[in-house]
Amino acid sequence: MFITDALREKVNEMLCAVEERAGWLATLEQSPNWWDEPTQRWAAERALHVAVECVVDAANEIIDALVMRDPGGYADILRVIAEEEVVDNAWFEQFLSVISFRERLIRKYRQLTPEEVRDAVAESTPLFAPYVAAIRSYLGIRG
Repeated sequence: MFITDALREKVNEMLCAVEERAGWLATLEQSPNWWDEPTQRWAAERALHVAVECVVDAANEIIDALVMRDPGGYADILRVIAEEEVVDNAWFEQFLSVISFRERLIRKYRQLTPEEVRDAVAESTPLFAPYVAAIRSYLGIRG
């Protein structure tokens, strides 16, 4: 297989969704004590969850289209694109903690503290822009 316009379009839609959520999360971080307001915290959890899903889905589309090795899970999907030098390995290593937090969002959401959500937003938000840029560069998508 190869990179097609249809692949570029599909992946770019996901990247735009990542950018929208990352932008909102960055704006949210400017609000003092936003994590203490349940509605803001729940919205942040959802925005973070969707952004991570889009990151993984975009990577998976590339893996499928270019017939890269079959990944074994969320972290492995991103490991594959790091191994294939689509994204920087240092970025991948940093993003592993975001993938771990995603698992908590999905499976252990009742045990999350407001401070954990705050910290996850602060840690993950800066990692989205380099990912979007790397994927667009790799696929030749103009931002």
